[in-house]
Amino acid sequence: ISQLRTEFKNRFGDFRAYKEEFRLFVAPFDIDVSEVPTWFQMEAIELQCSEELKAKFSSCSLFNFYKNVIVPSGQFPSLIDNALQVVSMFGSTYRCEQLFSKMKFSKSQLRSQLKDNHLNDILFLSSSVLKPDLDSLCSDRRHIVSNVPIKSKE
Repeated sequence: ISQLRTEFKNRFGDFRAYKEEFRLFVAPFDIDVSEVPTWFQMEAIELQCSEELKAKFSSCSLFNFYKNVIVPSGQFPSLIDNALQVVSMFGSTYRCEQLFSKMKFSKSQLRSQLKDNHLNDILFLSSSVLKPDLDSLCSDRRHIVSNVPIKSKE
């Protein structure tokens, strides 16, 4: 358990440095304006004075509030920048974890002889959204036919 606690502290310790940014993102109407950074104070005052925005904030999800209300208005650029920074942290963390999982799967004990350039190619292909046209790639190749008879399963 102590190893797990240590690992947890190491992995999520960096998030403490972003405590204020998280608070601004999650509860922009509940923050004390005098405690926020100076770059955000005027926007915080304008935001907290708007009853319409308060109503929209309480009636929809956090992501929908930013996506459908704040971002299209363009009225709060510092709040938008903060929201994008916070949201992108988790998206990029997810992609990194996903890539490391693929790497671990690709470089198993069965494939321990993979060189870095081959592993790089495998990771690139496995994380790409492009789908290769295998039929066209194979049509240009000359196939070697084996003379070994195929044993049937009986």
